[in-house]
Amino acid sequence: MFLHFGILLLLSQGLLGEVNISEAIDGDSRIVGGKDATPGMAKYQVSIRGHQGNQEWHSCGGSILNEEYVLTAAHCLYRKRANELSLVVGSHQINKGGERYKIKKLVLHEKYSKPKIKNDIAIIQIQGKFKFSDKVQPIELLKEMAPIGKKSLLTGWGYVNYRKRTVPNDLQMLEFKTISNDDCNKQFEKLPYPNLLPVDAGQLCVKRPKDKGVCKGDSGGPLVIQDDKNKTVQIGVVSWGYPCTADFPDVFASVHGLYDWIQSKIK
Repeated sequence: MFLHFGILLLLSQGLLGEVNISEAIDGDSRIVGGKDATPGMAKYQVSIRGHQGNQEWHSCGGSILNEEYVLTAAHCLYRKRANELSLVVGSHQINKGGERYKIKKLVLHEKYSKPKIKNDIAIIQIQGKFKFSDKVQPIELLKEMAPIGKKSLLTGWGYVNYRKRTVPNDLQMLEFKTISNDDCNKQFEKLPYPNLLPVDAGQLCVKRPKDKGVCKGDSGGPLVIQDDKNKTVQIGVVSWGYPCTADFPDVFASVHGLYDWIQSKIK
């Protein structure tokens, strides 16, 4: 079955040494299957936390858009209430550090389809405003369509071992390569899930590294590239994929395809 819930990064044991986002995307071979992410590397990264009684857990990823808003996947917030969740930013570890924010409003795409996993995008408005610092900064969105064959980078706290349900404490990173939606659809035609096809203009696909990929806990997380000006920009939001590490593409909500909707909700 498809994993359409928490997705982050399925790495063997983390990644990234003491390098920045630009160096990572430039293709240092030590990144994939390498080390944990460098603290403070993805300043835009958000951990969405669930709560029940005195218990708290990481449920999904997200990205900071500006002082008030976070971008994530609609399925992360589906049938949730604002008071059931909170956000932590500014830490590369799940168990400590960072700044916590309460949530004011959850905004799911009006045409989000859970059965078909379309328009899988959502906005979170926090109570108050983020305090930007050397550890907390917003990410810019790429309005144009992402180039095919472009190296891209995903960050998150998803399972690092699907079978054992192993969750990392340190933020993980993984490099992908964008592929066309046509190529993506052809690969998924081999599977008996016609309701999820075709992948449309509101979606973006990437090729996984061998035996790696997004997994539970990564959902809502940001996929980024370096643009022509060497600026880090977000192109996708983790949506769904065939069970972690299988030889199929991972599917993201497309920032380009849903750009107008996103902008309409954060102004």
